[in-house]
Amino acid sequence: MLYRSSSSAMGRVFSVLAALIVCAGIADCAPYSSGARDGTLSPSLGLRSAARATLGEILSGAPGTYIDRLLVDRDSTIERWPARIGDPLHIWIDSSAIVTGAQAGFPAAVRAAFTEWGTTGIPLRFVYVPSEEHADVRVHWTDHLDHKTGSTTWRTDRNGWLMVTDITLATHVSDGHVLDARGMRAIALHEVGHALGLSHSGDPQDVMAPLVRVDGLSLPDRSTIKLLYTLPAGHIR
Repeated sequence: MLYRSSSSAMGRVFSVLAALIVCAGIADCAPYSSGARDGTLSPSLGLRSAARATLGEILSGAPGTYIDRLLVDRDSTIERWPARIGDPLHIWIDSSAIVTGAQAGFPAAVRAAFTEWGTTGIPLRFVYVPSEEHADVRVHWTDHLDHKTGSTTWRTDRNGWLMVTDITLATHVSDGHVLDARGMRAIALHEVGHALGLSHSGDPQDVMAPLVRVDGLSLPDRSTIKLLYTLPAGHIR
């Protein structure tokens, strides 16, 4: 089954708040099918070299990833969370009555998506909290979204470090059909990828493709986020 969505990228919006520059962005997308592709993460670009790496060095040391697409989409800027092992990211998932009956498994599908991204080896841990007030990542439900099934917004500080992200997931596709748990997990994988700092891939066999046709992370998905989390946040020259 294929879950369609449209994808568009809006430019970051800058505002001055008490001398702090905050960057906000939005990624509208989400969906799902099957396939595989090989990719590798070059071991030559570790954290130490990444701190001094130029754009050219990053791209030449990143075979099997789509970090090039990310840097184009985000104006050569790395936006990601700082390491959060000892202080895990706090995740809030809406438990409102909109997900009942056949949809009761949707929150578990979202948790499974976070768990799968956590297996990539990035320096993040996730804990689930009952209130959105102090959550770092907030997951909301809606009955439907026009021409898409998911949307993610984020805010960073002036240095590119993520501060808070909001994910909105539609329980139905645009034609009114309800999603099943497998489809929801695929869409959640895609949107959580955005919430962690990824942009889109150009390969339909990656979960980060604008139209999601797979229900698991590809090797390039894993390689790209691992590379992303060896790079310091901020503009790459």
